[in-house]
Amino acid sequence: MAQNNRARGRHAAPHRESSGGRTAAIAVGVIAAVVAVVYLAGVAAFSFIFLPRTTLDGQDVSLKFASSVSSAYSSKVATYQVNVSGDGLDYTVKGADIGLSFDEAAYEKGTLGQINAWAWPLEIVRTHDISAQSGATFDEDKLRSVFEEVVNVYNEKATQPTDATIAFDSASNQYQVVPEKAGTAVDLDALVSQVSDDIKSLPSRITVDDSALVQPKVASTDETLQTAAKNANKFLTADIPLTLGGAAAGKVTRAQIADWITLDENNNATLDQTKLAAWVKDNVAAKYDTVAQARTYTRPDGKQVSVPASDSHYGNYYGWTTDEAALVTQLTSAIEAGSTTAVDIPTKQTASAVPDAGKRDWGNRYIDVDLSEQHARFYDDSGNIIWETDFVSGDHSKNYDTPSGVFVLNSNRDSDHVKLTGGIDSKTGQPSYISYVDYWMPFIDNAWAFHDASWRSKFGGTVYETNGSHGCINLPPEKAKELYGLCKVGDVVVVHN
Repeated sequence: MAQNNRARGRHAAPHRESSGGRTAAIAVGVIAAVVAVVYLAGVAAFSFIFLPRTTLDGQDVSLKFASSVSSAYSSKVATYQVNVSGDGLDYTVKGADIGLSFDEAAYEKGTLGQINAWAWPLEIVRTHDISAQSGATFDEDKLRSVFEEVVNVYNEKATQPTDATIAFDSASNQYQVVPEKAGTAVDLDALVSQVSDDIKSLPSRITVDDSALVQPKVASTDETLQTAAKNANKFLTADIPLTLGGAAAGKVTRAQIADWITLDENNNATLDQTKLAAWVKDNVAAKYDTVAQARTYTRPDGKQVSVPASDSHYGNYYGWTTDEAALVTQLTSAIEAGSTTAVDIPTKQTASAVPDAGKRDWGNRYIDVDLSEQHARFYDDSGNIIWETDFVSGDHSKNYDTPSGVFVLNSNRDSDHVKLTGGIDSKTGQPSYISYVDYWMPFIDNAWAFHDASWRSKFGGTVYETNGSHGCINLPPEKAKELYGLCKVGDVVVVHN
């Protein structure tokens, strides 16, 4: 018996788990289960209910069922209207006019879906400001029709936007990029798009922003504008002086050149030949051309004289005539080459002096023929009278008036028994008159001239009114001889009243 006891004594006693450990494990499991249940319950609840501290389009919806909020919005549809304002617009759109309807399920999903219900333990302590994303549906074509007339009327008085461009800057004498300018005109497409996005949440007011305005098509950031300015500035290197007959005659400024620059669709700069030619005509030819033009000047004795423009068929060939085409060519070459060398204005005809402000284009030496006084004066290079006399001009009663204008003595001058013949008489076939003079000094072709008139005994006064010449200037014989000895081909003759 004792032996058996010893044998049993060699084996260890069986292990038994303590009751405390089992209790702890059970407790953890229960807690985990409770947490899981609470968590899942929260997930389930916040899949239908808004979290605390939640506003929807500014309205507090904390712990409210999304379905009840959705139903409240849905009830608005029948009487819904929204005021759309901004950028000068102020118009109320009625839901009935745009076929408005409301999908409650989509609204609930769109609003609750903005907060992660699975993260509710974290989200529950945060503030949430959400906006309705969907729910309301409407006919966009009807919405467009509603706004189309409103926008058209509004845009009649609205200001359209201005695209960015380039322009000449007088301060820098260069082309610069001019920024675009926003107008006040509304873009119908942009307006409809903006309102369409906002109206889905059924707000009572929608304020449109500047994105609903008609936008400029070209912005100042457009790289092609910088290229265009660079291309245009190639022509603006300097001002170009102009001369006429060696005398200063103005200059072509950078500002003027800027007016002639044109850009093609690729922003390549060229000189507009039409504009350049127009400038030459208006600012050079109009200023310096004097042939057949009116002149004003002050005679040495102080008389203010006006010479009317004369008809070219009188042979009024004295004066300046600009070669406009040649000047356009020269200026184009100078500008394109960036030249600063003076350009002498090319002419088809010149006069003895550069015209002044009154277009007087002769010097001190000239013959002044005053038809109203019936008196002529010859001034020398110093402006002194070297010859003068009374005369008889064309017979006014027979419309033989001597033409007014500025002329020159021409190379048809002659002396010693010069034969003068009138027009052929149709009845007799013979000249209407034949006369002989000793001195012939023509100034209009070979038809109007100074000459002696030995058949006259009286000169000056009013003789010309009823007993004048056929148009020539009749002189006392001795005065004709003096003049012939003093005058020369090219002397200027000014005939005026």
